[in-house]
Amino acid sequence: MRRWFTSLLAVLAVLSLSTSAFAQGGGASSTGTIQGRVSDSQGAVLPGVTVTATSPSALGAQTTVTSETGNYRFPAVPPGQYELTYELAGFNSLKRSGIAITLGFTANVNVELALATLQETVTVSGASPVIDTSATRIQQNFKMEQLQSLPNARDMWALLAVTPGVAVNRIDVGGNRAGTQAGYTAYGMSGQVRVLIEGINTTEGTGGAGFYFDYASLEEAFLGTSGQSAEMPNPGVQSQFIARSGSNSFQGEYHLDWYNNAFQGSNLPDSYTVPTAFNNSPIREHANEVEDYYDHDINAGGPIKKDKVWFFGTYRKQKNAVAQPNFQFDKTFDTTLWNAVGKVSYQANQKNKLTGYYQWGQKIQPNRLPFATYTYASPEQTWTQNSGSWVYKGEWNSTVSDKLYLEARYGDFGYYFPLFSNSNEDYFFHDTGQLYSLGAHQKQQLDRDRKQYNLAATYFLDTSKGSHTFKMGAELLKEQSWEGYESRRGGSTGIEQIYNNGVSSQVIFGIPTASCKVASLSAHDCLTSRSALDQMSAFITDSWAVGRLTINPGVRFDRYKGWLPEQEQLAGRSGPVVLAAETFPETEFYTWNVFAPRIGAIFDLTGDGKMVVKANYGLYWHNPGVGYGNSANPNTASKSATYTWNDQAGCAGCINGDRKWQSGEEGASPTSAALKGAVGLDPNLKAPYSHEASVFVERQLSDTMGLRAGFVYKTADDLIVTYQKSRGLETYTVPYTFVDIGVDGIRGTGDDKNLQFFGFPTSNTATNASTVTNVDQYSRYKTVEASVNKRYGNKWSASMGGGYTWTHDFPNDYPQNPMQPGVDDRTGWGFKASGSYDAPWNIRLTPILRHQSGVNYARTVTISVPNGSPFSASGTHYVEPSNSNREDNILVVDVRAEKSINVNSRVRIRAYLDLFNLSNSHASETIARATGPQYQKPALILAPRTARLGFRFIF
Repeated sequence: MRRWFTSLLAVLAVLSLSTSAFAQGGGASSTGTIQGRVSDSQGAVLPGVTVTATSPSALGAQTTVTSETGNYRFPAVPPGQYELTYELAGFNSLKRSGIAITLGFTANVNVELALATLQETVTVSGASPVIDTSATRIQQNFKMEQLQSLPNARDMWALLAVTPGVAVNRIDVGGNRAGTQAGYTAYGMSGQVRVLIEGINTTEGTGGAGFYFDYASLEEAFLGTSGQSAEMPNPGVQSQFIARSGSNSFQGEYHLDWYNNAFQGSNLPDSYTVPTAFNNSPIREHANEVEDYYDHDINAGGPIKKDKVWFFGTYRKQKNAVAQPNFQFDKTFDTTLWNAVGKVSYQANQKNKLTGYYQWGQKIQPNRLPFATYTYASPEQTWTQNSGSWVYKGEWNSTVSDKLYLEARYGDFGYYFPLFSNSNEDYFFHDTGQLYSLGAHQKQQLDRDRKQYNLAATYFLDTSKGSHTFKMGAELLKEQSWEGYESRRGGSTGIEQIYNNGVSSQVIFGIPTASCKVASLSAHDCLTSRSALDQMSAFITDSWAVGRLTINPGVRFDRYKGWLPEQEQLAGRSGPVVLAAETFPETEFYTWNVFAPRIGAIFDLTGDGKMVVKANYGLYWHNPGVGYGNSANPNTASKSATYTWNDQAGCAGCINGDRKWQSGEEGASPTSAALKGAVGLDPNLKAPYSHEASVFVERQLSDTMGLRAGFVYKTADDLIVTYQKSRGLETYTVPYTFVDIGVDGIRGTGDDKNLQFFGFPTSNTATNASTVTNVDQYSRYKTVEASVNKRYGNKWSASMGGGYTWTHDFPNDYPQNPMQPGVDDRTGWGFKASGSYDAPWNIRLTPILRHQSGVNYARTVTISVPNGSPFSASGTHYVEPSNSNREDNILVVDVRAEKSINVNSRVRIRAYLDLFNLSNSHASETIARATGPQYQKPALILAPRTARLGFRFIF
C-alpha cells in the first residue's frame, strides 16, 4: 500500500512542477473550453484585449486578456450558453452571445474588433461553432433541455439507444425496461467501457454500469464512441454524466410521468397465444404489457451566497409493473428505483473552486429471472434483488492563469448486490431443453468498492510555430470485491439436478461461501471470497495547432495489479463433495505495465473551420477488472463440482426417474469443478489489447447544422478465457452419434437427424482443471457511418445517423471442443433519429426513431452422455453456422407533444403527452435458441403502443 502511494505521489509531484495537463485523468472532461484569437479589421492580432465570459451555468464572470499573439482561453467552463465580451481602448466593444459549450467540446471563437468612430457595443448572436476542430473524438452530447424533452425511460441506456454507432440488446418502450441494464455495442465492440458520474468511475466490472443514477439531476450527458485521446484507457464507450449545480436564483421543480394498462394497446398475435402455440406452451395474453408505471422527482437548487456558494439536490422514485411472457403465474415483473442526490459548489475566489457531490441509489426487483428464456410456474422459482449503490467525491479546480488549469479529486463508488431465492425448499431441478425449473435458486451477495484519486492539469503554450494544449493526468484506483453464497441452488442440500429435454444430464453439488445470512449491506464482512485490483495510470497529450492542421499525439501508461487478499474457506459437505476449513494467504496474481500510444490529426479543408478531415489511431489495453481474480480464486464464491447423472441408474436405494439425486446415480468423477485446484491462473497471462483506426469528414452546413461521415475499424486480441488447456480441440477423438430432434423440438418426428460429434476419451487421464489464460481468440469490426446534427434554431433541432457493421469474431468465445463454433462472420446495422419542432400554440413536438437489425444466431443443442460411456461430452453445441438466422429487426417510433404554460414570472408548467411504439410492433427482442419444445419462443417482446402523461411544475 505504501509503495503504491509513494509511486502516485511521485507522479503528482511531476505534474505540479511541469507545464502540463488537464482532464479527468480518466478520459472525459466535466467542462468545456472556449478559445480563440482577436484581430483588427486588417487581420493584425490584438494583444491586451479584455475578454469576459458569463453564463447562468457559471459561478460569476470569468475574465482573461489576450496574449501577444492575440490568443485567449477559458480552459475549463461548465456546460451551458455563454456570452463573450471583448473590450480594448480605441476599438468598439463586441459581444458574442449564444456560444454553446458541451462536455469536452472546444469552441474556437475568433473575432475582429473595429476601430471606434463612436462609442458603441456590437452584439453578434447565434454564431456558435458547430465543429470541434481540436479533437478527433466521436461523441454525442445531451444537454439538459434535450434530456428533459426526449420521450424515453430517463436512464443511460435510453440515451445510448438514440446514439449513432451504438446498438442495445433491450428496447425500452415507455419505461417498461427501466431498472434493467441493457447490453450494448459501439461500432461492433462490446465491453471495456468507462461510465463516469461527476468524474468518478462507476463502471460495473468492465462492461456495465454500477448505478441506476438519478436522470432528473443531470445537467448534461456525454457519450464518446470512437477516436479517444490518451485520457481514455479502454477501447469501449466512454460515458460522463454531470449533475446540475444550482444558480444565483433559487429554482425548484416537481416532475411526474404516469400511465397504467388502460393507456396501452395490445400487440401479441393470436399465433403466440393460442393453446397449441410453441408446442402447447403459449405466451399468456397481454404478457408484454405494463400494468402500472410512474416516475416522479423533486429538485431544488440556488445560492447559499450569490456568486460564491451554490447547492442542488434531488430525490427521485421510479416504478414499473410489467407483464412478463415467461411468468405462468398471475404476477407482474416489478422494479422500483429511488435516488437521493446532493451537490455543493464553492467559488473560493475567481481562480479556485471546490465541489462536493453524493448520490445513493436503491434497486428493488422482487421477482428477478434466474434464466432469461425459462418459463416460471410460480414466484418461488424467481429471485429477489434489493441492492444499493453509492458514489461521492470532493473536487478542487484551479484556473491558475489563462495558460494553466489544475484539478484534483478524491471519490468512491461501491454497491452491495444480493440475489435471494424466493423459495426455502431444499431442492432444485431444471430442464435445459424444456426451459423450466423447480425449487430454490441460490442465496448470494456480491459487494464492490472502488476508491479513486485523480490529479490533472492543462497548459496552453503559444509559439511562432503554432499553439499547444498540453494535458497530463494521473489516477489511482483501488478496487475490491467480496462475494459469497449462503446457499447454492437446492437450499441447505446445495444440490442442483439437471435434465435435458426429459433426460437426466448432470448433477451439481454446491458448498456455502457466506458465514451469515446475505441480502443486506451488513452482510458484507461474512462474504468469504475476495479479490482486488489496483490500477495506477498517467497520460500526456498535446493538441498542436499550426495553420490548418491540428495534431493530437499522446501516450498513456497503465499499471494493473491483480491480487487476492487473505481469506477463509468454510468447511462444508454436499453429496460426495467434502471441504475442510482453510486459510488462503494474500496472493499476487499478475502485474501489467503497459504503454498505449495515440495519434490524431484534423485538417481544415476550407480554412474557416467549416469542413475538416479527422483521422485517428489508438492502441488500447483492456482493463482486467476484478473478474480474472474472481475466476482463478482457489476460494471461489460458487464452490461446486459437476458430475454426469443417470436418474435411471437402478442402484440400491435409488428411485428411477424421480428427478432427485440419490447416491450412486452420479458418475465416478466430476466432469468439472469450481474448487481449489480446479481453476488456476496462467503465470504468463498477458493483457488483451485493441487497435482502433478511424477517418471522418465533417462539414458545417449552416450556423447550427453539421454533417459527419466516416469509417471505424476496431480489433481485439490476446483475449482471456477460462480454458481446459489439457483438453484442447485435438483431444476430442472419439466419434459418436447425437440425435438432433430438429427445429420442431419433438423427438421422433420427421426432422430428426443424426449428427456426428466427438467426445473426450475416458482413457485419457488428462486433468479437467481449467486455467484463466490467453487464447487465440480475436475480433475484427468494420463500420461505415454517417450522421447529421442540428442544434436548436429556427424552431427545430435534429440528430440522426446510421451505420453498417461487419463482425469477424468468435460468437461463443474460444471453442473448448470441436462442436462449438470457431471464428465466424456476422453483420448488423442501425439508424437513429431524434429532434424537436416548435409547433403553433406553443407546443413542442419531440420525435424519436430507433431502428436496428436483429442479431445473428444459431440453433443449439445440449449434449449429455450416459454413465459408463468410453468418452465424455457435455455443454452447448451449435448445429449450424452462427449467422444462419437473424432475430427480429427492430423499428420503434415515439413522439412527445409538450405545452409550456407560464403561470407568472416565477412559475410555469410544462405538460406533455408521450406516445411510444406508434406502429404497435411486436418484434421479439430475445428468443430461445436451444433445441427443444421452446425453440424460437420469444422471451422478450416489444411492449405495445403506449401513451404516457406527464408534467413539470417549475418554480
